[in-house]
Amino acid sequence: MNYKRWIFPDVDKQEVSLVSEECDLDPIVTFIAFARGLSDPYEIEQFISEEPDFCDPYEYSGMADAVDRINVALESEEKILVFGDYDCDGVTSTALLTGYLRSRNANVDYYVPDREKDGYGISVSAVEKAAADGYTLIVTVDNGISAIAEAERAAALSVDMVITDHHIPSDTLPNAAAVIDPHLDEGGPFSDLCGVGVAFKLICALDGRPCEEMIYEYADLVTLGTIADVVPLHGENRMMVSIGLKVMNRTPRVGVRALMEAASCRFATSGGVAFSLCPRINAAGRMALADTAVKLLLSTDSGEAGYFAECLDRFNTDRQAKEQQIFESAVSAIESNGLSSERVIVVDGAGWHPGVLGIVAAKIVQKYARPAIVINDDGEVSVGSCRSIPGFSIYEALSSCSHLLKKFGGHELAAGLTVREEDIDALRREINAYAAAKPLNFPTVKIDCRVKPTVLNVDVAKSLKILEPYGEANPTPLFAVTDCKIAAVLPLSGGKHIKLKLSKDGRDFWALKFGMSPDNFPFSVGDVIDVAVNLDVNVYNNTESASILIREIRPGGIDCEETERQLSALDLIGRGEVSATDAGSVCPSRADVAGVFRTLKKYGTVSYDRLENMLCRYLPVGKINIAVKALCQLGIVSLDEAAVSLTDFDGKADLDSAEILITLKNAMGGGYNGSV
Repeated sequence: MNYKRWIFPDVDKQEVSLVSEECDLDPIVTFIAFARGLSDPYEIEQFISEEPDFCDPYEYSGMADAVDRINVALESEEKILVFGDYDCDGVTSTALLTGYLRSRNANVDYYVPDREKDGYGISVSAVEKAAADGYTLIVTVDNGISAIAEAERAAALSVDMVITDHHIPSDTLPNAAAVIDPHLDEGGPFSDLCGVGVAFKLICALDGRPCEEMIYEYADLVTLGTIADVVPLHGENRMMVSIGLKVMNRTPRVGVRALMEAASCRFATSGGVAFSLCPRINAAGRMALADTAVKLLLSTDSGEAGYFAECLDRFNTDRQAKEQQIFESAVSAIESNGLSSERVIVVDGAGWHPGVLGIVAAKIVQKYARPAIVINDDGEVSVGSCRSIPGFSIYEALSSCSHLLKKFGGHELAAGLTVREEDIDALRREINAYAAAKPLNFPTVKIDCRVKPTVLNVDVAKSLKILEPYGEANPTPLFAVTDCKIAAVLPLSGGKHIKLKLSKDGRDFWALKFGMSPDNFPFSVGDVIDVAVNLDVNVYNNTESASILIREIRPGGIDCEETERQLSALDLIGRGEVSATDAGSVCPSRADVAGVFRTLKKYGTVSYDRLENMLCRYLPVGKINIAVKALCQLGIVSLDEAAVSLTDFDGKADLDSAEILITLKNAMGGGYNGSV
């Protein structure tokens, strides 16, 4: 069962009413603010304020030294190299700083490493090449905070380095002319900047104009990098993105306009930027060279920019095709090798493009609700990308297996690694053993507000606009409508999506579920479900209507605590840790098994998800799972590609002969009697 824990806010409605009146806000907006930890009227007004308010760049340690060294280079016409990164944050950082320095007539060029050949960050060999090419100052953007050896080599070659980064620093800093990283100033200025945000602060300090003035010149670049790097959209990040979206919709730079045209993005929103523009910039570094994206963003000629934008569009199409191909291959390997029930899914395959492994890993996490490691098994040393779920640190998990890895790095929810081909199986065993020693962790769905269907209207949708732009730490509001009955299921776009007619309290409403075909929808007309939805305004023929998009669905009336106990028991039993308590909680009775059999007999073949959804209101998921396993072991049903089917079995079967029931019986000290 792809179970997720829904978390509902505990909010004082009376306080919401008082603050709503004081701030002159729709109570729904105030309720959402409370649900997200903003309950003080001043905090709420600051959050929704559109008035730019930035801290002084010189509040960041290292800024004065960086400005002094760069100004010396400008005055002396030294050769300056901006060293960036191949992702969207690194590309926009590179374009921003290079473009600014060129406006100052600097003798400047840039370099963005190749993902496959160079890897992440500046290297000793890159420093040596820069020195050989006559550069006397290297300025890093979106990297460099861990470049200890590289800075030492630069110093030995009489090349100064200015480090600008936003990643977590270690106890030892590079020996550079200046190091700027918001995380070095504990309790100081705004610390959640991404790489392009730090680069923007640097050019404001270099120029001497206030950030509030300069942001309008660079907001489109800052917005692209900030949204792509998934940093929290609060404080200065929220201000920069809010301004940036306005700039992108009015007067974007030539390259950004060309990118929007190539992506058919007529109006920039935070969601559109995240899912349409940023992937195209990232595709350059994934599928070819990120240099193409930098050239696009630095371009001042519309024809040239159009060419580069079309290149990025082709890269992105290629990326999507390879991503889908690898995802399907990975899912097939997971299902055929029985990996879907493991605590950490480790799947490998030959010829998988390294540039899309992280995206595939994220899709596997979404599909199976478990951490995933996707490895390109290509020769002696294999490259992998990891994604996790909140509460399980994939970085710590990799640390426990570090003796098997050539290299690894990352943080709680995402990481990368290289591993010898012969050690992949050992990695799978050891990381699952590490995970097994921890309590079973469930992905979460954070609900902002539980509502009745009458709340999902155009006026409420419009009132929510004050909370935009949405992004990390400020997601699109998620409303839950519980215990709805499905009245109709209609196909959309040739069956690629569905439209549901739902009914509750005598009121019908329509909701869309994208990426779900009617054939794969695990519910039927008449089922009672809970839905978690986003609300927006749809305009068609100058008529406004509420657009309700389903993000999560679960069976209505589900006992969450019991479900989690059942899933935890199944997890332990699957690993051979069978206690009497766990066995007793998931062991089905003869009547339970017979009930599962009768349901299958009625439908013949049904997806496992559908079977669970039909039965979980009456039978705990653990007992459903064990009953299906027992029927499989008895030869009565088959389980293939998550579909359960009746076989041609004829006669009666002795339940006592099912291996899974024997195991549970021994653990409980009792047994089965009779047949099914």
